[in-house]
Amino acid sequence: MKLYSILSLLGFVSAATAGFVTVEDDGNFYENDKRYIVWGANYWEAMNLGAQKTGNRSRLVNDLNKMKSMHINNLRIIAGSEGPTDSQKPLNVLMPEPGVYNEDMFKGLDYTLYQMKKRNMKAVMVLNNFWQWSGGFSQYVSWVKNTTIPLPPGYPENDPRAQSSWDEFINHSAEFYTCKKCIDLWKNHIKTVINRRNVYTGKRYRDDDTIFSWEFANEPRQNNDGSMPMTDEFIEDISGYIKSLDKNHMVTLGSEAHPMFGRDVFLRENNHKNLDYTTTHIWVQNWNEYDPKNKTEANLQHAIDYCINHLRDTAGWALKINKPIIFEEYGMARDGWDGQDEYDPTTPATNRLKYYKAILDEVYRLTDKQIFQGQNFWAYSGEGRPASGEHRDLYLGDPAHEHPGWYGIYDKDTDMINYLKKMGKKFLNLE
Repeated sequence: MKLYSILSLLGFVSAATAGFVTVEDDGNFYENDKRYIVWGANYWEAMNLGAQKTGNRSRLVNDLNKMKSMHINNLRIIAGSEGPTDSQKPLNVLMPEPGVYNEDMFKGLDYTLYQMKKRNMKAVMVLNNFWQWSGGFSQYVSWVKNTTIPLPPGYPENDPRAQSSWDEFINHSAEFYTCKKCIDLWKNHIKTVINRRNVYTGKRYRDDDTIFSWEFANEPRQNNDGSMPMTDEFIEDISGYIKSLDKNHMVTLGSEAHPMFGRDVFLRENNHKNLDYTTTHIWVQNWNEYDPKNKTEANLQHAIDYCINHLRDTAGWALKINKPIIFEEYGMARDGWDGQDEYDPTTPATNRLKYYKAILDEVYRLTDKQIFQGQNFWAYSGEGRPASGEHRDLYLGDPAHEHPGWYGIYDKDTDMINYLKKMGKKFLNLE
């Protein structure tokens, strides 16, 4: 047994022994010659909480400590948010105007990475967003083309600023792929982030092994009829640009592998030399495969079967192009039957726990077979609790355009926390 493994078993491996994670010839992730399993959470709000002036650093630290107790070693966080405040966006963003940065927010990202380093956690750094809740593609398009973002219905309900259809929004966002000025603006942001020197550690991000990977964007996708795809030229350009700035870290798209677009789109988009791994997301309620107000076993079993079948499909797709895959987003609402409010943190989440148990057994099986490389559930809300109206600065795992309390897991969700602790230990034993 290697000395590293002995020390790890004894619990004496510190953050100082961390290294950059890479993909090796067998298709697995490795850190310091040891297989690296992703046992993670989505925690997009980290940068906002880490901001000294407008955040909540004590909550950030408490949340990180709680997640560490769950054996979580990987957090997917945003490293880009853009534009003026609107009803479907956080109150504070990193880049309020093109090329102009909120230093307090940047220090929030610095502080997050500094605290994660102490706990030997790694960060998936999401550099953009197809969706509106952090600004994202649509904000760049709006800046360059001087258009109003066509906000679709979301939260709060009946928002007079959100009167467009989802198709209208998606088409607007997908204009980004062929908007050269938009892409140039984004490249400047990518360069700024990669070259950022952390004020707490003194390290540039490109040299920081706390960072797991650079992710293009949250769920970059083509528009619904396929007429505005994420082009091969776009993927080659951005992935090559990131690698030219930083040869230490992996790169991925962050795509859903949505069944609506299917196998061929997944293969084309992910089969590029500068993309190191692939991802899949599954949203059974959003995709009309689960109804939280239906308490029947058949309803839940259908959701479980649907999810497992799609996991197996995407496992095959990833094998086809010989790239690792992470189950990067999934979740389920609380029980919504018998008059219960599925957004209330006090409402039971019995179906959610059954769902997690069933699908994480499958993810474990696929990870043990060295096809999948682990998971990041959506999302950890920790000490946060839902608030209404303009109180979006309280920051949950549920982003601002969604109803607060939809998918977040709280620090007091004891049954779920205990289960995730148990499964985390089991997953990490595969290393």
